[in-house]
Amino acid sequence: MLKSLLSSILIVTLFSGIAYSQCTPNTSITTSGITPDSATGLNVGIVGQIYNQVLQVRVPVDTVASVGGFPVTVPITSITLTSFTGLPPGLTYTCNPTNCVFPGGSNGCVSINGIPTTSGAYSPVAILTTSYVVFGFPSSRVDTVDYYVITINPSSVGLNQHAASSKFSLTQNIPNPFNDFSVINYSVPSKANVNFKVFNIIGKEVFHQMIGAEPGFNEYSFDGRDLSPGIYMYTMTFNNETISKRMVISRK
Repeated sequence: MLKSLLSSILIVTLFSGIAYSQCTPNTSITTSGITPDSATGLNVGIVGQIYNQVLQVRVPVDTVASVGGFPVTVPITSITLTSFTGLPPGLTYTCNPTNCVFPGGSNGCVSINGIPTTSGAYSPVAILTTSYVVFGFPSSRVDTVDYYVITINPSSVGLNQHAASSKFSLTQNIPNPFNDFSVINYSVPSKANVNFKVFNIIGKEVFHQMIGAEPGFNEYSFDGRDLSPGIYMYTMTFNNETISKRMVISRK
C-alpha cells in the first residue's frame, strides 16, 4: 500500500514538472511575431501521452494606429494574452511572464501542455489586447489569432505500433521546429521499402534514404545535424503514392 502511494506521488510529481513547467523566452529572436508560424504548425499529440508546445513571442516596439483617418506610428506599451480557448481537452497554457502581459520590445513565451484526453483536430483561439499610447493618451485594440490547429491522435496510434493499416499515412514530425533529431511516424499496409527525401526551400534534394517498413505503424528518427537551419520539405513514397510535409530546423 505504501509502495503504491509513493509511486502515485512520484508520477504526479514527474508529470507536474514536465507538463506544466514554465517556458523560457528565446531572447535571440528579434523579428516581431509568433514562432512557430501558421505554416510550420504545432506539434501533433497522442491521447494519454504528455503534450508540450512552446510558442515564442516577440513584441514589436511600436504599431500603427488610425488617428483622424490618418495612420500614425505609436509606441506599444504591452500585448496581453487575454484568453486562449479551444485547446484540446486535457491541455492548458502558461505564460512567461506569468501574467501573460508582454511589454513592448520584449521576448516572452506561451507553453501549451498537459495530457490530451480526446482525439481530433482542434483550432484554438487566442485573444490579444495591444495597449499603446497616442499623443500621451493610452489606447488599445483587440486582435484574434485563430490560424493554428492542434491534432490529437487516438492512443491506439501510439500504443499498437504494429497494428495493420489499410492505407499509407504520414504524420508531422515531432518536435517541429527541432535542433538535431525529429521523429516521423508513418503507416503502410504491407511490408516494403519506403523512399524518404528532404528538399531545401528552392527544391534541391539534400537528403535521401530508403527505409525498410513493416506492416502497420512505423517510427523513423531523422538526423538533421548535417543540414543548415531553415525550412525544408520532406516526402515519403510508398509504391507510387507520395506524401509531403514541412519541417523547420532551428538551432539556438
